Order: sequence, then C-alpha cells, then structure tokens
Amino acid sequence: MARDEDWRKDVREAMRHEQRSLRGPTRVVKVMPAHVFCVEGLKGFVGTEQALLGKTPSQIEAALGLKLRSLARGCRVYRFTRLPMPSEVEYELTAKYPDGWAFNPAMHDDRYPPGDATIHQWRLLVDVPVEHLLDLAPGQRYPYLHG
Repeated sequence: MARDEDWRKDVREAMRHEQRSLRGPTRVVKVMPAHVFCVEGLKGFVGTEQALLGKTPSQIEAALGLKLRSLARGCRVYRFTRLPMPSEVEYELTAKYPDGWAFNPAMHDDRYPPGDATIHQWRLLVDVPVEHLLDLAPGQRYPYLHG
C-alpha cells in the first residue's frame, strides 16, 4: 500500500497536467517585453496561448503577474518548436502565485503582483527551442491564430 504522501503526490501530478500542445489555444508560449529578441531557446515561466486571447499587452502583464510596466512598450510572443519533456518542466500552480509561491503581502516583491488564479503556469528548467510567433503593440489585442 502506498504511503499517504506518495498517494497525494500522485494526485497532484495527475491534476497538474493541463492540456499543452504546439498548436491552437493550448499552444505553449512565452511572453517577453517587445525589446527582447531570442533566436534559439527560452526557459522560465510559460503558459498557454488561451490565456492571452483578446488581451492587450498591459492586460497580459496583469493576468500573468509580470513585472509592472514590463510590457508598456508592447510584447513579443514566442512559441515552442517542441513540447518540454517531463524532466525539463515543473508545474508552478497559477499566475496568482508569483514565482510559484503562495502570495504573502508582507513578503512579496511589489514589482511582481499576483496574476490571474485561472491561468496555469509552468517553469521550464532548461532552454527549449522557440520561434517568434507575433508582436503586439501597446493597446493591440492578441488575435486568435489558426494552427
């Protein structure tokens, strides 16, 4: 019989696997400030495209809990050319939890407010290959992209 903590770990693992893909609204993407150019790979916090649909860069910033004013000049969105392997990614709850930690007003960095509790996030531990997907100017809404 599995120990209680093993059982709980298995349940957490099963619940954390959100649908992620390379296409459509569950496409894995990384949002960066407009001036950041990348040609090979990215790591760090990522999410799915569905969290961005219809939002402006400032709305994306708030929803993802990004550094304040980091997307004031717009944003650049990258898509991944392959899905991360299980050993390359950690589930980090939702964007409500800055840096994957429960929000504590007394101990958080004011520059990183909590984001939307419904947007799941993952942390890539290694660089995963990316391609530029699109740029959004300030005030421009994220479109639905086919494919």
